Amino acid sequence: MKKNNYFWILKKNTKTIIINIMMKRAFGIALMAMMSFSILSSSCIVLKKTYDQAVRNGKKSLDSLNRVFNETVAGFNNSTNNLKINNTAKDLSVDSLVRENQKLAGDKATLNQSLLNSINEFNDEKAKLARKTRTADSLMNILAMQTAAEDSLRSLDDNQQRELQTLLVSVNKCLSGTNQSEAYAQAVGGNIVITVSNDYLYKTSTGTDISTKADALLKKLAAVLTLNENCRVQVISNTDANGQAKALLELSARRAAAVISHLAQNCSLPGTAYTASGRGMYNPVATNTTDDNKKKNRRTEIIIFQR
Repeated sequence: MKKNNYFWILKKNTKTIIINIMMKRAFGIALMAMMSFSILSSSCIVLKKTYDQAVRNGKKSLDSLNRVFNETVAGFNNSTNNLKINNTAKDLSVDSLVRENQKLAGDKATLNQSLLNSINEFNDEKAKLARKTRTADSLMNILAMQTAAEDSLRSLDDNQQRELQTLLVSVNKCLSGTNQSEAYAQAVGGNIVITVSNDYLYKTSTGTDISTKADALLKKLAAVLTLNENCRVQVISNTDANGQAKALLELSARRAAAVISHLAQNCSLPGTAYTASGRGMYNPVATNTTDDNKKKNRRTEIIIFQR
């Protein structure tokens, strides 16, 4: 709207200037004509040649005035066109600046959102890292406690192994004078298992009385157990497959009880430290098909546990 007002005012002022110029020229020509006419009328001596010259001069003046008018109008048109071109360029420049400003505003909003997203992602990663750090610290504490427990168990195991080996040495001393077929001892799973042949341990093949040789052996074992008050003793008696299963179970149970009784009479361990069980023919170490295998199955196991 401001551009239209500007062009209108410029156009109006230009026309006013041209009209003023034309009026001044016309007034001058008219004045000259009147003066010429007055002179001719008063003197009545006007030559045709002089008149023609005056007409030619007037025509030249009119031509000059038209030329000036046309040049002025052409200049005005050129100025108007230049102003239009300049204003069009300005409009394009303003539109370009507006678009650029809008683009910058959009870029700014995009950058702000991207920055906000980055901050949120950073905070999320920071929180995850904090949780992982707490988890790692907790795991390190657990690992430290586990390591300490393992060290303690290792130390305990080492002590138990030393005690077990010491006890095994003492038991083997008790078995001195016997051969492998009669009695032998071994460490099994942290315990000591003494395997004694029933033919060596009992007086008869169907009785529960302890033989003379076995009596001496059991008294020596009782002395060792007395020196190891934290021990527990389990006696398991087994038979071969000769006979009825029920009778063999009952016989093996009575024999296990007889061994426990013999140990308890010569040892200071409390009664709760002993356990007796009979397995009969149901716990063989070899098939009951040969005399040698049957002899292996006729056995009593004295198991010493460390509490």
